[in-house]
Amino acid sequence: MSGDTRSIWDRFSSFGIDGQSSAEQRRIRLTNQSAAIACVSCAGFATAFVVAGSAFRVPMVANLIALPFAIAAPFLSRRGAHRAARLSVLVPVNLVALVASLLLGQGVGFHYYFFVFGAVAFLLFEDAPVLKWSLAALSAACGILARVVTVPEARAIRLDEATSRAIDMSSVLIVLGTMLFVVHLFSGDTSRAEAKLAVEHERSEKLLLNILPGAISARLKDNDELIADGFAEVTVLFADLVGFTELSQKLSPEALVKMLNQVFTSFDDLAEKHGLEKIKTIGDCYMVAAGLPEPRADHVEAIARMALGMREALEAINRTSGHSLRVRIGIHCGPVVAGVIGKRKFIYDLWGDTVNTASRMESSGVEQQIQVTREVFERLRERFDLEPRGLVTVKGKGQMETYLLERERS
Repeated sequence: MSGDTRSIWDRFSSFGIDGQSSAEQRRIRLTNQSAAIACVSCAGFATAFVVAGSAFRVPMVANLIALPFAIAAPFLSRRGAHRAARLSVLVPVNLVALVASLLLGQGVGFHYYFFVFGAVAFLLFEDAPVLKWSLAALSAACGILARVVTVPEARAIRLDEATSRAIDMSSVLIVLGTMLFVVHLFSGDTSRAEAKLAVEHERSEKLLLNILPGAISARLKDNDELIADGFAEVTVLFADLVGFTELSQKLSPEALVKMLNQVFTSFDDLAEKHGLEKIKTIGDCYMVAAGLPEPRADHVEAIARMALGMREALEAINRTSGHSLRVRIGIHCGPVVAGVIGKRKFIYDLWGDTVNTASRMESSGVEQQIQVTREVFERLRERFDLEPRGLVTVKGKGQMETYLLERERS
């Protein structure tokens, strides 16, 4: 089909599909397409019977009666009367084929059409077992009647052997072509539905991976059991934007969200670069961890590089945006418990004293500085420059010896 023809065909096939499920859309499209095939067939046979002469008046009239039903089917689909549309296609064509078979005799092969009608009934009414089997039974009954019932010779239409054979061969070819065309149309719709489903599945997978670590996502999909793990060595980082509350009062909601998204997106890129696990954001606070869900030996060094990168990223954003955002970062390492909580908006979260201490390192820290505990200092001192800050009073912890991370040595 050319582009314009295909576009017209697609629009016609799509009558009534809006708001329907993928399976129902497939059945509606096949209904409309079957109606188009029925219209062409009934109009073609009616024309042929007119040319053939007055002896073919009855089958000609039968086709003309069936034609309006086929024409009405797409409009019934458009109005939401989907089952009426399907019946409007299938019932008349069964009766027309039966009339033609009885009048023209068994030699013309019109009984082959009932195979197509039965198959289409199964496709169109796959969601309605009673109608599916009833219409298939109707096609079977019409096929049997066409083979066993003999019309009185006075009413039958006599055909010579050559004409009868020609019509029989034509019936075989038309039925085969129609069957292949219907299968092609239905499989095309199925392929489109599967492709759409694959896209939606991929999108869902990406969304899930944006919420949960890949390994945790896989475990969650495999079973519904509680996910809770203990880790002996994890490094946790908290970062808070200083002055964000004052800035939020000056910016419009759109500008505020845009700015915050720019900052956290740059942090996300750093986390991905260093192979870290972003845990969550709370307002203008950002939490990231290293050493889970897969343990790693360099978890403290990886978080240190992340912290230094966050500070540089924020300075770059300030230069381009004209803002004067500052960050306060706290880091601590040690054992944690990690797991998935929630039923609808679930989250992969961490608990334990390590988490609380890392949070306290941030809240008791200094603007544009990275405050770390003694445990972190001992792990970084060989490769990073750190300055002692001395004893700092930490809420809930008393006085703690802390250090400020300056840079990584060349």
